[in-house]
Amino acid sequence: MVLRLAALVNRGDTLTIVRGGWAIVAAVVLGGFIGGGFWLHSRKPRTAPVTASAPAVTLPPSITMTGKIRAAHITAVGAEAAGTIDSFEANVGDEVFQGQVLAHIGSGGMETALSDTAAEVGKAQNRIENAEKAYTAAQLEASRAHADAERARAALDRVTKVFDRQKLLFREGATPRLTYEKAEHEFESAQQDWDVVVKAERTARDRVQDTLKELDSAKRILAGKNDELESARAAVAAAAVESPVDGLVVARKGEVGQLAQELGGDLFQIATDLFDLEVVLEPAPEALRLLHLRQPALVIIPDLQGTGYPGEVKSIDGRQVIVAFQSPTPAIRPGMVADVRLKQE
Repeated sequence: MVLRLAALVNRGDTLTIVRGGWAIVAAVVLGGFIGGGFWLHSRKPRTAPVTASAPAVTLPPSITMTGKIRAAHITAVGAEAAGTIDSFEANVGDEVFQGQVLAHIGSGGMETALSDTAAEVGKAQNRIENAEKAYTAAQLEASRAHADAERARAALDRVTKVFDRQKLLFREGATPRLTYEKAEHEFESAQQDWDVVVKAERTARDRVQDTLKELDSAKRILAGKNDELESARAAVAAAAVESPVDGLVVARKGEVGQLAQELGGDLFQIATDLFDLEVVLEPAPEALRLLHLRQPALVIIPDLQGTGYPGEVKSIDGRQVIVAFQSPTPAIRPGMVADVRLKQE
């Protein structure tokens, strides 16, 4: 009995213990839920770090600017002679050819100097003609004098032989006095003729030398006058400004009456290749920063119904931008307005 009661007591304790254990477990679980909810409620939420980013820049697909067309190849023409501008013979936009007179510069009496020099040349030529005639006449006279001298020499030799023989015979008493005296007279006469002819021949030879010197002097004078004439002609020619090339006048400086030397060496500017053209642009600083060399471009000519021609940026110098393009038609001329569309890469 005692043992049964003990067993019952033990079973009741076990049940009590088991029931108490489940209660404890339930209390722990309930406390965990309550504590977890309180922790979640009291915990501050973590926020993800924010990374700062630069604002996006959107570039325009193209930039369009307006400029003027100019020729890529220019020949400058200046006045070689000093003086004032008398007249212009060509204007901007005129097509000119090589050797064409573009302007006249006041020569300051060069035409008068040219005329005077030409007259002196004429006088020198007349002097040469007269000297040549005198030289020819002197040569003819010398030739005749020489022939006379030859005849006189022959006659003198002949009478000299006769006189020598008669003189010998007369000394020996072998010939009459009259014959001797006649021979002597003929000898003396022939000697006198010889002396005269020799003197004439010498004078004729001297005349030939004198006229030859005069002819040489006249030729030297003529050569000098011809040099002066060429210089005067060159001076007058320099007073005419001529085009050295075929092309189109794209610029002209100065006014009539202005000193030509004040304008330097570009009194005229002539474009020599109208198919190799450029457009001069001056973009704003913000647009300039978007440009670079060899950047593709489209050159649009409003005067030609908006026809476009491909080109590229040739140079950037400060704020000036040069866009080069090839023109397929002579209708595009320097000075025309062009719109340039530059593609952004």
